[in-house]
Amino acid sequence: MITPDGLLVTAKAAPVRDGVLATFEGLDKPWTYNGTVIVPDPGVPLAAYGGVTAYDVWRTQPSVRKVVDYIARALATIPWHVYERVSDTDRRRVTDHPLAQLLAAPGPGRSPSRLWHSIIVDWLIHDRWAATLLPSADTASGWELRRKPARRFHVLADDDDQPAALYVAYGDGQAAVVPVGQAGPAGERYLFDSGYAAWGADGTSPMETLRQLLDEQRESVEYRRQVWRNSARTPVVIERPADAPSWSSDAKTRFLEAFKRFIGRGAEAGGTPILEDGMRLVPVQAFSPKDTTDIEGRQLSDAEVASAYHIPPELVGAREGTFSNLDAFRQMLYTHSVGPDITMLEDVLNTQLVPLLAPGSALYVEANVAAKLRGSFEEQASLLQTAVGAPYMLRAEARARQNLPYIEGTEELVTPLNVVTGGLASPTDTAPKAGGPVPKAVGRPGGRPGGRMISRPSRSSGTPSPTR
Repeated sequence: MITPDGLLVTAKAAPVRDGVLATFEGLDKPWTYNGTVIVPDPGVPLAAYGGVTAYDVWRTQPSVRKVVDYIARALATIPWHVYERVSDTDRRRVTDHPLAQLLAAPGPGRSPSRLWHSIIVDWLIHDRWAATLLPSADTASGWELRRKPARRFHVLADDDDQPAALYVAYGDGQAAVVPVGQAGPAGERYLFDSGYAAWGADGTSPMETLRQLLDEQRESVEYRRQVWRNSARTPVVIERPADAPSWSSDAKTRFLEAFKRFIGRGAEAGGTPILEDGMRLVPVQAFSPKDTTDIEGRQLSDAEVASAYHIPPELVGAREGTFSNLDAFRQMLYTHSVGPDITMLEDVLNTQLVPLLAPGSALYVEANVAAKLRGSFEEQASLLQTAVGAPYMLRAEARARQNLPYIEGTEELVTPLNVVTGGLASPTDTAPKAGGPVPKAVGRPGGRPGGRMISRPSRSSGTPSPTR
């Protein structure tokens, strides 16, 4: 049982002495505890019914499902790296610390991308998310990170609408209020975050903002379903001659039953009905999905939902794009579009998870966004070779990339003879133009700087004579 304020009260079948609890005698006599009326908990906290509606929108609306899954998949597959800050200009990648091991393997049989996908979907739908940190003997880190469904917790606020505690509902019907920064009843810890709300700290679901737009889309889907289910394949009416005798009830019913076989899901749907003498099929003007710009309406819904989540509509197919602008939008996705979301996730991990697993250390968590922004292999090779000024990959490394076996003698870096320090910057550079400045180079011993000694045959004797 819970009070209207969300406080847990254990219900018992028998009365408790001293009048603390009383048995439930009927609907006309509610259960009270210290003068407070107790209401039954139906399994989902009463305050969570708005969240159930938000989940239903994600489940039934294609536009919301498409955009939310696109963002969640993009964010969930970003690797999390742990670094140690050695100095202001130096840092070291850490892979053997429990913090790094937990982020790489959050739990038995659970991949990090699936964990973060479900957490981010909660965040995008309900504007709040939480994860439970538990000790575990089945993981290398000694810890397990689990998603806490958004329907099973709420963020309680203080007088200034700052997060003060979590109201957590458990699967056995129990609930608890866990103050921020403290452990739960079973010693578990919670990581959480929530967005802005006009009052409280529980966030504001984007489904509320998109409700009117999504209601319009739902009505249009329902209209199309009715058209395809009930209307004739060709919009027509049946005309009878004005001097035709009146129908009997049985004759009219028999004709209607026969005609229904040619419309909707009838056995003869799409065929040509046989009419009685004098009857005519007269086409009429009627709305169709094409006339109501059905395709444009769907694209508009996709574009509006994508804009509400701050991503370019071209990335989800709401608008047609070209190869060049789609590549630019992909670059923008991890910087301007979901870049702030990545920063907020990093902040939660660094302010809530790092102090629990690495207190007092110089460790911090950072999203490896560069893994998502890498271009093709040709682009990377050209960029690195130009930046380094020489070949940067060993032959053994190149063979390993192609899954070819190792060959002895391929561990040395091969540098072309036209690449020298102070001369051509890299094999991709070109020779200087005729009449232009000659690049500086190291001269040979005995020769002037920038030149070299050559031999030309003498015209008279044919013996070579040294010249400059």
